[in-house]
Amino acid sequence: MKTLHPRHWALVLGFVLAYAVLTMTDAASTLLGLESGLAQEANPHVGGSPGSFDLNRFLWINGAVLLLLTGMLLWSLGSRHRIDPRYLGRPGLAFWNWLHLNPFSPRNVPRAAFHHLASPICVLGMKGLATGNNLLIAAGIPDPITAMARGLYALAPGWLAYWILIFIVWLVIWRPSLELAAWFLRSRWGTGGAPFGIPSPASP
Repeated sequence: MKTLHPRHWALVLGFVLAYAVLTMTDAASTLLGLESGLAQEANPHVGGSPGSFDLNRFLWINGAVLLLLTGMLLWSLGSRHRIDPRYLGRPGLAFWNWLHLNPFSPRNVPRAAFHHLASPICVLGMKGLATGNNLLIAAGIPDPITAMARGLYALAPGWLAYWILIFIVWLVIWRPSLELAAWFLRSRWGTGGAPFGIPSPASP
């Protein structure tokens, strides 16, 4: 594991703050939509029945996800020197190869470390999309998710339809998240002038 620079800690702190803010906006926009009578919480783990939304459970689940994502982001930044350099120029190569059981195995680290740098970006994008979609519903404006969700819920049980919906949305946001992760790794951030993800030999 490489030592983390202050800029890496700043990135992690920025992620935690952004996640907290977007979690609050997601919850507030959900409650607004439910209050308008135009929305129903699609997540069966925190709602499911008309007008129901378990805010406490929502916060506990999101807190657990935040801990997991933050821990893996720290590991990813500490393992940045082991990321396969092909992903810096062609991040699309990592689009499907996240199907592995153990990200910490020497064989998987070169791709898993890149995936876990992109995953927090993807989650933030999904939270932002959820908030925007909830606000559209509350305002009575046609939104891009409801029609797809209704189709899925008509074909599959509630929990399965929900996770299929999450998977589809994840795939849509996953590619730009990989591009952003590669951009961070290629960029020069901080006074040392070393690449963000792969420090120069003189850097710790």
